[in-house]
Amino acid sequence: MAKKRAGSTGLTRLTRQKVIEGLPGPDGTRIRYAVPEEAGAVAVLLKDAADDLETGHLEALADGQCGTWLLDGIAGTDLMSPLVRAAASGNLQPAAASMSLPLVAQDRDGQVVGALLAVPSGSVISQVSRLPGHEQYALLSMLKYAKIKAVAVRQDARGRGIGVALLKRCVEVYWQLDYVLLFGGFETGRDLGTYYTRQGFTVLRPGQAIDVGTLLVGVPIQLGSGPGETFFYRWRGRLRRCPMW
Repeated sequence: MAKKRAGSTGLTRLTRQKVIEGLPGPDGTRIRYAVPEEAGAVAVLLKDAADDLETGHLEALADGQCGTWLLDGIAGTDLMSPLVRAAASGNLQPAAASMSLPLVAQDRDGQVVGALLAVPSGSVISQVSRLPGHEQYALLSMLKYAKIKAVAVRQDARGRGIGVALLKRCVEVYWQLDYVLLFGGFETGRDLGTYYTRQGFTVLRPGQAIDVGTLLVGVPIQLGSGPGETFFYRWRGRLRRCPMW
């Protein structure tokens, strides 16, 4: 069934090896999974794009742990079992790093010219965990919703479609893993609404939010950006919900 879904969306059918080695991107780049040796370059790029970037994910990348479970998932591994074990042993934070997605764009010279990091949503996990009798659904949210924490392209490589290619690969990975929602935010002053709209995302007006709870647990949970930020999101296929405000 997974192959049928991937084909119906028109997205590339990925394998673990393809994600690691990368696929051709614009202007001679390759879009691939980031390796530990690139943690420093990734950190420099992404910290310019997100002031609140958690160091834990970057440390996990340097240690070779960031995104490893997602690679296993691409290879066909059921990810709920290791998540349950991690929660039972109090190791959910390292598990979240293993469920994150670090991507880079590598140019012809082997230099990292772009990077993207997507992560499980701490906000969704926290809100779901507080619902009486629904704590277990917090783990499920890590398998269904992901936040695009930051995407950045080196200044001298901008305007070539590299950011678009990183976003496309991110969508391909998560949709193949049966995620249903990707979302993120950006500083309103950066005026990136048109950019994300062109990539298939919906951009909300200030004060709007989407309901991420009804689909997951049957209880409405609103999710949006804080003051000075603009929220964007994309449901997979027909799983769209109207904004709430």
